[in-house]
Amino acid sequence: MTACARRDDAGSYVLHALPDDEYERFEAHLATCEECRREVAELQVAADTLPLAAVQVSPPPELRDRIMTIVRSEAELLGAAEARADEPAAAPTAGAARRRRRWSLSLRPLPAAMAASALVAAGVIGGVVLTGGSDTKTVTGTVQIASAPAARASLQLSDDATKLQVRRMPPPPAGKVYQVWLKRPNQDPAPTTALFRTDPSGSADVEIQRGRLKGVDQVLVTAEPDGGSMKPTSDPVIVASTA
Repeated sequence: MTACARRDDAGSYVLHALPDDEYERFEAHLATCEECRREVAELQVAADTLPLAAVQVSPPPELRDRIMTIVRSEAELLGAAEARADEPAAAPTAGAARRRRRWSLSLRPLPAAMAASALVAAGVIGGVVLTGGSDTKTVTGTVQIASAPAARASLQLSDDATKLQVRRMPPPPAGKVYQVWLKRPNQDPAPTTALFRTDPSGSADVEIQRGRLKGVDQVLVTAEPDGGSMKPTSDPVIVASTA
């Protein structure tokens, strides 16, 4: 089976490192590509977990832009290196051939290494900006799990991002993942690519989308098969009103 050509964009999508038009096109692509949805879900779990290891402090406002500039720069350098690898070259000397072999061997692991570095950057960003600014509005959600009366959920709304925070939440059933849905008046819940599992303490901090929600009156969470669903297959375990 041939891998999807858009799969390499999953990491940049999770990190919100794609230009706005590319971000929207990839988000539309996810609706029809199960392979990319799985890739996004796996990377999102790592990105969501990393902030939990960092102490939450108020960062200087330029920190996020500085880190993301470095991540984008590395992505451009890697893309340029891969493009040059496909170009025909003149017959090399023996010394050049040896150097090229070493370069080829070192180039192959770069995508995975860079993805790991990017996720670390995402963890640093998430850890230091999680508390949000003065424009953040926090809405308490209702956790509808009878066996977990101590579970808590809250929705953080700001101009930068909309985030869901859960604490003391039980893990999803085996083979399933929590998925976030957006409910607009008189419409069925719309799926998002925000898929997550809780850490051993029952915590998770999930970015639902960049910016504030528009026209959404409820945010729902259900337990869905790995990779997510296009329609809910179970009752909501979290309901949060944005009003």
